[in-house]
Amino acid sequence: MSSQIAIITHSFLDPTKPIELNIGGVETWLHELTKLLLLLGLNPIIYQTAKQDFKIHLNGIEIIGLGGLDRNEMSRLSHLDIDRKKIKWIIYASSFVAEKHFKTGQIFIQHGIHWDYTTSREDIWLRLKWEYIRWKLSRHDLLLCKKSRLTITVDTNFLNYSRIMLRHAFSPDKMRYIPNFAIPQDKLVWQKKWQNPEVIHIIFARRFESRRGVILFSEAIEQILKIEPNIHVTFAGCGSFDNYVKEKFGSLTNVTIEIIPHEKMYDILNKTHIAVIPTTYSEGTSLSCLEAMASGCAVIATDVGGLANLIIPDYNGLLVRPIVKDIITSIIRLIHNQQLAETLANRAFNMIGTSFSLSIWETRIQHALREIGVLKSNN
Repeated sequence: MSSQIAIITHSFLDPTKPIELNIGGVETWLHELTKLLLLLGLNPIIYQTAKQDFKIHLNGIEIIGLGGLDRNEMSRLSHLDIDRKKIKWIIYASSFVAEKHFKTGQIFIQHGIHWDYTTSREDIWLRLKWEYIRWKLSRHDLLLCKKSRLTITVDTNFLNYSRIMLRHAFSPDKMRYIPNFAIPQDKLVWQKKWQNPEVIHIIFARRFESRRGVILFSEAIEQILKIEPNIHVTFAGCGSFDNYVKEKFGSLTNVTIEIIPHEKMYDILNKTHIAVIPTTYSEGTSLSCLEAMASGCAVIATDVGGLANLIIPDYNGLLVRPIVKDIITSIIRLIHNQQLAETLANRAFNMIGTSFSLSIWETRIQHALREIGVLKSNN
C-alpha cells in the first residue's frame, strides 16, 4: 500500500469551480510534482481553499477543498484531517498557506521573493505601509525556513537573502536550490521559424498583472508597432489588466489577445521568435521564461528575481532593466539582427536540455526527498 503525503496549497483547482485546473507557475509545478510522487509510490493528497467544501479524485490524486476562501481556516482544517489520517509528511506548496499552523520538520517550497515591490517615494504613507508589509512577508518566509526540515527554493535570490538575514541560524543542509523546469521541444519543429521569416512574432505569455510586466510591455509595444510594420504581437493570458490590453490593442490586426491553455503553449512558442519576460517584481525561475527557451525563442527578460539565474546576458538572451526604453531597445535590436536572435535562441535551448529540463528537475526532487527520508533507498 502506498504512503500518503499531504500537500497544502492555495488553489490547485479553481476554488469556485473545482472542475477547472488553475493556470499558474505554482499549479504547473504541483501538477508535475504529483505525477512524480505517484510514480515513486507515494499517494499525494492536496488540500486547498474552496468556496464550497469538496472532495475530488483527479488522475489518481485526492483533492480536498476546505474552509471557504479563508487560507487560515483551510490550513487549520487541513491539519486536523492530516492528524486524523496520521500522515507523516506535509509539503507546504507556497508561502501563503502556512501562516499559523506550520508543523516543524516539514517541507516548505519557496517560489521566489514576493515582497520586492517598490512604490513612489513621493507617496510617503503608501511607502511606509508597504515597508511594514514587506517586513512581515519576509519575516514569515524566513521563519518557515528555520522551522522546516527542508526548504526548496527555486532561485538563488532567496537562498542568498536567507543566508544574509538568518545569519548564524541559517542551515545550509536544510536549504536546497532546485530551479524550475521546461520540456525541450523538437528542434526540427521550431528551427523552421528562423528560416528567413517575413514577419517576426513576439509574445507576452504571462498573466496580465502589474508584477508580470503587462503595463511595461504594453507601453513598449505601443511605440514599437508605430515604427516596425513587419511584426505580430501575441498577448497570451488573462488577468486584472484584461480591459487595459484590449482597449489598447484590441482593434489592431497585427496583435492577438487570447487565452491559451497551458497544454497548447508550446505549440505557440514553437512558432514565436521573441519572448519578452518583463517582470517588475515577485519572480522566481520563471516557467514562462524556461518554456520560451525550450521552444527556440530569443528571450528578453528583466533583471528581477530568479530571471538572472536563467539568462546570461548576451549569451542565451538579453537581460535588461525593468524600464520601457530598455524593452524597446532590446526588441528592436533583435528584430534587426535575426542572426543574433537565432544564436541566443539556440544557446538557450541547449541550456534547457543541460540544466533545466523536466527530467533533471525530477531527479533533483527525488534526491532531496530521499535525503530527508520521505523516500526510501529503493524508491
